[in-house]
Amino acid sequence: MRLKRLAVSGLLVAGLSAGGFPPQAAGGGRRPGDEQKLTVTPVKTVPPSLRGLLKGRFQQGFRWDDLNGDNWLLLTQTGAFPSPGRKRRTNAPEEFRQAELYACRFVNASGVFSKAWQIADFVRECPLDVTAEFIFPATEVTDLDGNGIAEAWVMYKTACRGDVSPATLKIIMYEGNQKYALRGSARIELPDFAEGGDKSPDAALRANQAFFQHAERKWKRFCKETFP
Repeated sequence: MRLKRLAVSGLLVAGLSAGGFPPQAAGGGRRPGDEQKLTVTPVKTVPPSLRGLLKGRFQQGFRWDDLNGDNWLLLTQTGAFPSPGRKRRTNAPEEFRQAELYACRFVNASGVFSKAWQIADFVRECPLDVTAEFIFPATEVTDLDGNGIAEAWVMYKTACRGDVSPATLKIIMYEGNQKYALRGSARIELPDFAEGGDKSPDAALRANQAFFQHAERKWKRFCKETFP
């Protein structure tokens, strides 16, 4: 019998202008009319000046140059840890645990990093198996509309479960400071059981066919969840 999901989960998204400047004035970067192809490079280590601005452990990063300047996308996760302030009951078999993940884009202007936006999601007070993890192969930086402002894509899953049930699944994309989202559940396919895979775009994504179609392809490729 499926165990009831008891965790508190949520998504916090903050959109900030880079250092208070308009989106295309954050120092350096390509200029309108440039025909240079978008070049994206992996980030292997976090610059010392950014380490104090991140929560969790660094997992993945990318750097690119566009009309907004020198951009850094950094992904971090905390992994599971005990929920603060929640003591284990005398006869309770499990303690409450939680997990958090963060995706941040910074703009580097002459060595000064400013946060452009942050995605923060979490599962809290979970007495079962807790999950808050990025799907790293789905992380991508594109310029699908060729306007010189890159689109940064992340995909991740969250869950509090003690059985084989679909995790919550989300694709979040930013073009500059404009957010787009596709939300739903992971797809589970077993010989005698199948569930999940539903999805729903937000209004911004639904209104942009190029972005929507790309999100649909990404969902189809990465939505299936496997269990050992």
